[in-house]
Amino acid sequence: MPRNYIRKTDRASTPLVELDRAVKEVQQGKSIRQVAREMKICRMTLKRFMEKKKIGEVTKTGYKRTGLANQVFKENMETELADHIKALAAMFYGINAMKCRELAFEYARRNEIDIPASWIREKKAGLDWFTAFKERNHLSCRTPEATSLSRATAFIRQNVGEFFDNLSKVMERYNFPPHMMYNMDETGVTTVQTPKQIVTEKGKKQVGSVTSAERGELVTVACAVNATGNAIPPMFIFPRVRFKESFMNGSPAGSIGHSTKSGWMNEDAFSIFLKHFIRYTNCSTNHPVLLILDNHESHISLKSVTTAKENGVVMLTLPPHTSHRLQPLDKTVYGPLKTYFFRTMDGWMRTHPGRTVSIYEIAELVKQAFMSAMTPTNITSGFRARGIYPYNRDIFPDEDYAPSMVTDRPNPKEPSTRAAADPTGPSHEEPTHATGLEAGPDPGEPPATLPEPNPEHSLSDETGSGAHGCYVSPKVIFPLPKATASRPRMMRNDEDDNDDGDKDLSAGDFVIVSFAGKTKSYNYAGLVGKVEGGDIYAKFLRQSSKKSADGKPIFTFKENDEGVIPRGDVLKKLPTPHKLGGTARREQKFIFPCRIEKWDVK
Repeated sequence: MPRNYIRKTDRASTPLVELDRAVKEVQQGKSIRQVAREMKICRMTLKRFMEKKKIGEVTKTGYKRTGLANQVFKENMETELADHIKALAAMFYGINAMKCRELAFEYARRNEIDIPASWIREKKAGLDWFTAFKERNHLSCRTPEATSLSRATAFIRQNVGEFFDNLSKVMERYNFPPHMMYNMDETGVTTVQTPKQIVTEKGKKQVGSVTSAERGELVTVACAVNATGNAIPPMFIFPRVRFKESFMNGSPAGSIGHSTKSGWMNEDAFSIFLKHFIRYTNCSTNHPVLLILDNHESHISLKSVTTAKENGVVMLTLPPHTSHRLQPLDKTVYGPLKTYFFRTMDGWMRTHPGRTVSIYEIAELVKQAFMSAMTPTNITSGFRARGIYPYNRDIFPDEDYAPSMVTDRPNPKEPSTRAAADPTGPSHEEPTHATGLEAGPDPGEPPATLPEPNPEHSLSDETGSGAHGCYVSPKVIFPLPKATASRPRMMRNDEDDNDDGDKDLSAGDFVIVSFAGKTKSYNYAGLVGKVEGGDIYAKFLRQSSKKSADGKPIFTFKENDEGVIPRGDVLKKLPTPHKLGGTARREQKFIFPCRIEKWDVK
């Protein structure tokens, strides 16, 4: 039968509901001929339907009933196969059309189901069957979006639950109104637009559209919005060593500009943005404001945390690799912003033929897109969809956590959650600074391997067979992916890697402290100044670029690099270092009499 068969008769076109109603009319005393004439139904169709009703319930008629009888799998078996394929796709380990056809063939063979000869010859299901199978079970072949392993496995209930716990705590403590709840994030815009669809001749294989260049320059735009739908003027970061005021020509009113060598956000740029944010929100220690942002190292430097504390900004960081799910700006604002920006740039190219877009035009183009995308509807929808305001910690369904099931393992004995901190400068927890918690495996461990299920191996007779009437599920034939358990790290006998964090600490002790960054942990050496309960006040050392004559690293104190850390972040107690001595400057340089380089201290 052709794949796209067009029926040539009206056989079996009478709806099942009409036939049931006609049967009731006959049962009330009318003749079959009279009812068929009144309802314009074929008399023999009604008669055959009544005979089938006497045998049992009729759920399908005509071609549908014939097609159901000719299906390879029973309805419940086909549903289980489709559900398994959907589960693989939900876990970001979906299989292509060829694998689906091979799985269907093995599923039928293992359960001893009669299959067409072409299946046996090709060792896979037929293309016609697969096309009908997709239509019956609401399946389609889609090109997946590339998703990093970190994002796929970091969005777990534990991480999301800890974020909402922290949000609940700061809300209970400060009782923030919605207009004082902000989300901040950066996005990049380039001088090369992505062309949209155009109308052209049908059947033409190659269609082009003019862009500004082959490779453009990236400009970072930092925005902040609140839960009532308002936005503060953005900040532009240009990829230049020196900033020029002409970069901001035509920019949104009140926006500011800065430049870095890469055009990305760094500690100094975020400090400038934070002052800009404080000026527009008019916050203070008496009127604090909540700022939700990701835990990028530039956001949580000691300088920024101190500025936030002094001006009443409560910074709540998102768990690592979860901003694509938890951040309101990513959900409903930046998508429309990019769409409007590319549309505006495309219009600029058409009105300025022969010219290319440079960073001097970026601010003006962003202004038009900013006014269209930063609407109260878009902004408030983002806060609501992420469960931040109104508060809803159960906003994410079970399907959203499916990719993380691949690497679900029991928590290690050592606590795996630490407050997020800046890898370039230790930060401290203050009453007005709440940090997000990072959960999951130790960042220092090698990532678990995620082997792709091998159907040829899984289909061996060792997993069970239908030869004796035993049902074999698709999960047995092609199991769901699962990461293998990571092996424990082995310690060398000649190294003393014992955790000395629980030893008694007092003022004057030198310690190694761990700070969790966005992608991994960073270790710093510090001098304990005071111990109060579960907190330690410490002054931190930085490793010099030079080394001693015997190759040992040299450390020195950095001005104003101090803070408060939890006792649990202390990894090891260090022996008292030796001073280089000789001059007043060398008196401030230290060498530890141990193999401190194995701790990768910054």
